[in-house]
Amino acid sequence: MKKKQFIWMILLSMLLMLILACGGTTTDGQGTGDRQGDVPGGVGEADEISIVTPEPDLHRDELNAILMRVTMLDGVSINGVDVSGMTKEEAKNAVSSALSAKKNDLSINVTFGDASEVFSAETVKTDDDLDAVITEAFSIVREDIGFDAVSAEVERIKKNGMDFPVHLSFNESALNDAVNAFADAHETAPVNACVSYNKEENKIDYTPDVPGRKVNREALFSALLDAEGGETLEAPAEEIPAEVTLKDIQEKYVLRSTYTTKYSKSNKNRKENIRHGTMDLLTGTIVHPGDVFSMNECLGVRKKDGHWKIATAFQAGKHVKEYGGGVCQISTTLYNAAVMSDMEIVFRQNHSMPVDYVDKGRDATINSIGNIIDFKFKNSSKSDIIIIGNADGKTLTIEIWGIPLVEDSNGEYDEIRIPTPKKTKTLKPTGEVLYQIDETKPVGYKEEVAKKRDGSVWESKKEYYLNGVLVKTEDLATSTYKAYAGEYIVGPSAGSDDDKTPQPSDSGEKTPKPTDSGTKTPKPTDPGTKTPKPTDPPENTPKPTDPPENTPKPTDPPEDTPKPTDPPEDTPKPTDPPTDPPADPPDNPPDDPPSDDDNGE
Repeated sequence: MKKKQFIWMILLSMLLMLILACGGTTTDGQGTGDRQGDVPGGVGEADEISIVTPEPDLHRDELNAILMRVTMLDGVSINGVDVSGMTKEEAKNAVSSALSAKKNDLSINVTFGDASEVFSAETVKTDDDLDAVITEAFSIVREDIGFDAVSAEVERIKKNGMDFPVHLSFNESALNDAVNAFADAHETAPVNACVSYNKEENKIDYTPDVPGRKVNREALFSALLDAEGGETLEAPAEEIPAEVTLKDIQEKYVLRSTYTTKYSKSNKNRKENIRHGTMDLLTGTIVHPGDVFSMNECLGVRKKDGHWKIATAFQAGKHVKEYGGGVCQISTTLYNAAVMSDMEIVFRQNHSMPVDYVDKGRDATINSIGNIIDFKFKNSSKSDIIIIGNADGKTLTIEIWGIPLVEDSNGEYDEIRIPTPKKTKTLKPTGEVLYQIDETKPVGYKEEVAKKRDGSVWESKKEYYLNGVLVKTEDLATSTYKAYAGEYIVGPSAGSDDDKTPQPSDSGEKTPKPTDSGTKTPKPTDPGTKTPKPTDPPENTPKPTDPPENTPKPTDPPEDTPKPTDPPEDTPKPTDPPTDPPADPPDNPPDDPPSDDDNGE
């Protein structure tokens, strides 16, 4: 018992000392300092000691409830949708439903010149920042600034409301693809200034250049990304200048080259073919830089159902009748003009034998049926060229117009000439004379259709001049004209047996003698001795003259030389070809003329 009392006394003493040390108060509100009496530092009898404790915070729980809430504050809306008291998930569901309807309003009309296109949620994928906005709306009034201040802010939001808008925009990747597709569809490339030929007024017309327009894709992308629905945007544009402007070509087109051939002695049909091909089809042709001109494409196929007339052409060393005969003179004249205009010759072939309207080595044959032969050149200049021709029935002239040669050659040359080609080789005929039997001809008939002639090889050059001074020379072409042993059309022998048809034979054997058919037919003698001399034919049979002494004697033809035989019964028999071309075509000429690798119209 005494022990417990002792402990309590100690505790009481310690408490008293603590109170005195901390400055305790008396009932009269004075401190525990010196008394107002005669006992310094003592304790008055009437004084009472009290302990002051902190006043408890009655609003702490209410404040914590506000700061630690799991729902939106009253008065909060997102994109116009009231989400008061909702959790984040509930708010997202409520706003997403309304946001789908808003996507339909994201429609932006984009214009570019005369073109326009609508960018919308239907055509371009969209994105929104709904999740970020919900987080922001949920995070307001979370800071402990005291109950009174927090309460005031809550009341203000509840009374006035607070809306958090959602930003709806196009998906960047999808928008980038859509902008590129729009630009690709509506951008325009620049159009160079060009020239054309006015046939009616016989002059060159100039067409101005047109600049291109290019979409500034980066600027349009940014504008669409920030745009709101219902807007109209004009796509930012950039102008692309043309490479060739009107200023570049106007007054600069000059006559680069011209070449003339004569045809005044041609018959009416050949003249019309040359006129039609030159004036109706060739004149006014524009060839762009880098493009290849084709003579056959320009003239088309020369056949019966066209405008073409029957006229003389070359075939295997002889003259034949073909539709469009004479057009080789057009290709030849153009070939010379093209060379002197510095065009790149893509393909050119000379005739099987020389022609009389141009120097050997300067002709260019063409053929449009059978073995196709074309004349082609490439426009190797820096600008369009215009081909202008004139055929007046006497002379054929073809001109090529373009920018000056000196400009094209960067000042290296201003003129090109073709000197007279030189003969480098003579070719002798090989094989024997060819005899073709025509059963429609009378016995003893003999007509020379291809003369015996030597062939030759010619070399042509191309000379470049500057101010009249030769600066360089280049090889142009090698032209080979074939040698021919000759060809005859003969009538049938007196007999009709196949073994009695006149044909070349071995030099050691006798040529078969035809049997008597009522008239006397020249009997070929042994070719190893002398040339057979025909006997007098009937009066209505043309009298063949003695062949000259240098007429080749028939021998076995080489293996590659076809031997003429009697045509089968179902083979149509050729008619007697006229010696001179007819002025007008026959009523029913063949639809397609014969073709050969040496054809030349």
